[in-house]
Amino acid sequence: MAMLRGYLYVDLIEADNLPDCDTAFFNIDPKDTSDAFAQIKIGSSVICKTAVINNDLSPKWQESHRIPVCHKADELQIQVLDKDHFSAGTLGEVSIRPEDLLDGETLEGWYPLSGCDGRINITLNYVPKEAIEATFEVPDCYFPLREGCGVTLYQDAQCPAIPFFEGVPTATGEPYEPPCAWKDLYYALTNAQRFIYITGWSVYTDITLVRVEGEEEEEGAGETVGELLKRKAEEGVRVLVMVWNEKMSTGVTAGFMGTHDEETRAYFEDSEVHVAVVPRVKLLEGVAAFFQDQFSQTCYTHHQKTVILDCPPADDEELPRIQAFVGGLDITDGRYDTPEHELFRTLHSLHQGDFYNGVTTTTCDEGPRQPWHDIHCHVSGPIAQDIMDNFTERWRRQVSDQESVLLPISEEEFLIDTPIVCDEAEAWSVQLFRSITSDSALFNFDRIHAIPKRKGKYVDDSIHRAYIHHIRRADSFIFVENQYFLGSAYSWNDEQSTKAHHLIPQEITQRIVEKINAGEHFVAYIVVPMFPEGDPTSAPVQEILHWQHRTMEMMYAGIAEAIEANELDTHPRDYLTFFCLGKGECPEDIPEDLPSPEPETPASVLREKARLMIYVHSKMMIVDDDYIIVGSANINQRSMGGTRDTEIAVGAFQPMQTREVCGEPRGGVFQFRMALWGEHLGGLEEVFYNPGSLDCVRAVNEFADANWQAYAADEPCRIDSHLLAYPVSVGQDGSVTSLEGSENFPRHRSSCTGMPKLPS
Repeated sequence: MAMLRGYLYVDLIEADNLPDCDTAFFNIDPKDTSDAFAQIKIGSSVICKTAVINNDLSPKWQESHRIPVCHKADELQIQVLDKDHFSAGTLGEVSIRPEDLLDGETLEGWYPLSGCDGRINITLNYVPKEAIEATFEVPDCYFPLREGCGVTLYQDAQCPAIPFFEGVPTATGEPYEPPCAWKDLYYALTNAQRFIYITGWSVYTDITLVRVEGEEEEEGAGETVGELLKRKAEEGVRVLVMVWNEKMSTGVTAGFMGTHDEETRAYFEDSEVHVAVVPRVKLLEGVAAFFQDQFSQTCYTHHQKTVILDCPPADDEELPRIQAFVGGLDITDGRYDTPEHELFRTLHSLHQGDFYNGVTTTTCDEGPRQPWHDIHCHVSGPIAQDIMDNFTERWRRQVSDQESVLLPISEEEFLIDTPIVCDEAEAWSVQLFRSITSDSALFNFDRIHAIPKRKGKYVDDSIHRAYIHHIRRADSFIFVENQYFLGSAYSWNDEQSTKAHHLIPQEITQRIVEKINAGEHFVAYIVVPMFPEGDPTSAPVQEILHWQHRTMEMMYAGIAEAIEANELDTHPRDYLTFFCLGKGECPEDIPEDLPSPEPETPASVLREKARLMIYVHSKMMIVDDDYIIVGSANINQRSMGGTRDTEIAVGAFQPMQTREVCGEPRGGVFQFRMALWGEHLGGLEEVFYNPGSLDCVRAVNEFADANWQAYAADEPCRIDSHLLAYPVSVGQDGSVTSLEGSENFPRHRSSCTGMPKLPS
């Protein structure tokens, strides 16, 4: 079995002399012949598909595909299929030995199809990852790397200077002053003079961005997002808001996801704010098109979260610039939080009117609230124009009847490509990535050559390719925080047909194995929620946990095999380690004026135990302390596939603060990672400066293991740091089983390793 890790470059050109197998619906259309498309499979994974050519026994696809691969393969199957109304039947196929590709030779020409008298014309070339330059810029993307940008990285919505951050290093040696995302967003919105463009999964008009406690006063405190946007629109600012249309949400019903989309539409009706509530449509033809479109609108979302707006000219500049916020930036209920992640204390102050708990049944008077951890960033300079281009491409596709409301942007009125003026050591280079198809964006024809096709549609899957590219070039460690972590199902021990075939977990595994074989240490730190939001006993949550468990099993098995092969005295958790976040409080932390919940209710249990998971909503990866990806994309097939949820992300680094330039990066990415670790670990230690070392990963695991034991204990106690070891047991052989004594999540009768979906 050969290992293919790199890119496959494939031309699926045409087929000839295919059989006519189209007898669907009893030949209801007498002119109907085979509707052919081609696909390539490695094992259970379909890695590309062409468009369907209707009623043609000699179809010409003329499609080129660039496909990332990280697969152990016995063969590649190139199949030609007949697309019926609701299924597809195989017309013929050809098998390619992967060994024939490893020498770099191009396979091309006509190949006979087994099972019929037809043939297919293809070109196939494999480029191993070693032949691809390990640059900071991800190659072959719609958006290029932009130099001379400004970047601010944020943890959580509000970030006061608390003891967690003592010791976070700064360039000046002064104490670290963490930036505050929602407060910065408020002031940016307030100062906008020309335009405000917002994309969101949810934008809730009743949310306040600036909040104070007690008798404190601050500009913006108490003004809601809805009031602010109306005020700016009345001042003459062009305000466009584009949110996802949750299909189950109507003017009468609230829907399942709590997006407030219909409330947002109604709030801005008859105002100067332009609101577009847009479904995730799937543009198709044929009998099945309606059903597939309805499925897409119901099950998939517009998940991009951006705010793009103008900012006043800097002191030494004459023209305004464009700036943007991106990340897990849901401007909706429950998202406002600080690194302290209070459970009860802020119910009647900072969270008055913004109570949220998506885990259990309780109230704003009883508590606790659900803590929320997230990552965001602000960008300025040339990259901001790219984020604006994403908005306008979506608006022109999805709100084409209102294209005229888009504000013309010209270099005569704005600084667009001009780099930010700053010290060279502080400048950032940034690249924009997306998951989106031509169903949702009207792509620029001059750039469209960089976007691959699938099933005849243009699919920008550059977020997936960015993760792959930077995992492959990682030298010492990666640090991931994400709301989900599951994938590479084609490599699982079982259930390999599960539709979660993106490469990221397998790429991380292979990078670790490469380093072990080279005699070098490498660590992947993965932070996820304790369980997905919702009732952890429910079938959907248990199924996701089961898939996450399958992903862990696959990764640890590969690492254990490499440890054994190299006869090392190490453990799989020395290279790969999973965490979740939790908050534990003491009874004296609970305000005395809160009413007592009814006995033997979920709220009473949580009041007694005074602890709850901190929900991880982050979508971030840090590589070697010199590169960071921040965006809206989860590490699952929905976000990474490119054809399901729409997503956006930026990748950023400082050219003068890279491992190649200064050996040990000590720039903005390093500082942000240390601030996050300060939050998660309750402070900083010297060993955290070198996260790729064996000493560091063992120290972090020791912290997290102790924290889990405290969190899972019966008696309530204050837990000063939030990082918990994920409750599974990893064996020396890589096996992943339930942790003894923690088979179920504390205070929930639900398996930590999940349950597969039962056959219906």
